[in-house]
Amino acid sequence: MDFIPLVWLIAGLLLLGAEMFIPGFVIFFFGAGALLVSLLTWLIPGLKENLLLQFIIWLVSSGLTLGFFRKFFSKIFRGKEQRDTGEDEFVCKQATVIEPIENNKAGRVSFEGTSWKAIAYDENIRVGDTVEILKKDNLTLIVTRVGGNGEPEKLPYKEE
Repeated sequence: MDFIPLVWLIAGLLLLGAEMFIPGFVIFFFGAGALLVSLLTWLIPGLKENLLLQFIIWLVSSGLTLGFFRKFFSKIFRGKEQRDTGEDEFVCKQATVIEPIENNKAGRVSFEGTSWKAIAYDENIRVGDTVEILKKDNLTLIVTRVGGNGEPEKLPYKEE
């Protein structure tokens, strides 16, 4: 039974590490509870043999730390939210059509090595044509065909 504190220590470290892969900032506190049980089983004689008491201490300590410290630590570890405005690094860049874009039907373009869903407002664009990205709407690129001079052939936003 001398290995019990080591088992709790490993479980605690694994739970703390799992927090990086599981969103929600909850499992971290179960890891902290496991580390506390590991420490207590090393310090308190007789606790190593009582597995039920170890689980109770783990559940209570995890629940208490979760209830009292989650809100505080969430403020510290919260990342910055980035909003997609559609006005980003994609606009005015050129891409190559890899699947035809037709009226009312999306196609695909290749941009910086990635395939993107693309739509055009009122034109059909063939495979191999070069297009200019007008806007990024979530995961869809809104494009227009580029003419031979490198300029967009038609700007759907401007009146002709």
